[in-house]
Amino acid sequence: MANIPVDATAVMLRSVPTWLFFCRGQRLGRATGQHGLGQFEATVAVARETIRAANVVGSTANGEKSGKSSTD
Repeated sequence: MANIPVDATAVMLRSVPTWLFFCRGQRLGRATGQHGLGQFEATVAVARETIRAANVVGSTANGEKSGKSSTD
């Protein structure tokens, strides 16, 4: 019986780095290294914008000033 290779390089198994972006338990996005730097930067920008939007909505819901004048 022949020896069967079990290490990953022998069977041409390769890995791709993957980053998952979360904020307060909510998944914001996923980026992998195989699509290049441009796609990675775009995913990071979307995740950051989602966090900024959530912070603005959260701060106004908690009674903090939103920069708008009151009508009373």
